[in-house]
Amino acid sequence: MRIDRIGFAALLILLLSGTVFAAQDQQIQQKLAALEMLQDKFSFVVLGDNRSGDDVYRKVVSLAMDRKPDFIVNTGDMISTPGDKQEWARFWELSRPIIVPYFLTVGNHDIHAKVPFSERTYKDQVDLPGNELYYSFKAGNSLFIVLDTYLDDQEKKVTGEQLKWLERALSPADRRHTFVFVHAPLYPDKNRGKHHGNSLDRYPGERDALQALFVKYKVTAVFTGHEHLYLRKTVDAVPHIITGGGGAPLYADDMNGGFYHYIYVTVDGDRVSAEVVDINGKVKDRF
Repeated sequence: MRIDRIGFAALLILLLSGTVFAAQDQQIQQKLAALEMLQDKFSFVVLGDNRSGDDVYRKVVSLAMDRKPDFIVNTGDMISTPGDKQEWARFWELSRPIIVPYFLTVGNHDIHAKVPFSERTYKDQVDLPGNELYYSFKAGNSLFIVLDTYLDDQEKKVTGEQLKWLERALSPADRRHTFVFVHAPLYPDKNRGKHHGNSLDRYPGERDALQALFVKYKVTAVFTGHEHLYLRKTVDAVPHIITGGGGAPLYADDMNGGFYHYIYVTVDGDRVSAEVVDINGKVKDRF
């Protein structure tokens, strides 16, 4: 069989791409298997909205890694411009100190419907479970679920197939704790931040259906971002924590949660505890 130069080049690219994707799949599966093997006591860090704040993000990452977490979850907005490969390269360079599994949540600056190639770019950049946009994984005795509120035609909603998938993911009772991560908050505060009425609260019906699942399946905590501040509130016995202090310009003063920070969470059997730590190493809140 004769293959011309162009055809051979295309075939070579295809084969090499397949090799790369296979290696990525194997790598993430190894990471997930190791997390499932964690004992009842483990820790993880949550941070978010680091885009455009390189110096702050670098410091947050350093402080977080000093705590030696088992993994880190980012609540979204890793970059400023959807689809910008140079910004992604910069993000990964700044994230090099993170030598533990790093799970990302889609933010509105990461993928945008008006930038059609931004979703493809995102998926090329990450090595995450499932469809890489919304997914779940287990660590020790706990289930972790990451949602995408920026799917095409479903912005600021969790609905349709994703909502059905979520209930399937929540249904098994083989874990002690469940943690959910989503960029846009369900309950932003109208007196703090800039996105009240334009987060998941923009569509109260869909928001309430999502919250109903969290209540039904006794979700341990919901971590969100989008608002560049820290805020914790409990709704129907479910804690909702906004953690958007990873580097982007702050939306409030210090007294109202406007400080750069990360959250260090410890799971110890039936007990979950957390510390909210600012970039000076001061614990600003515990829960």
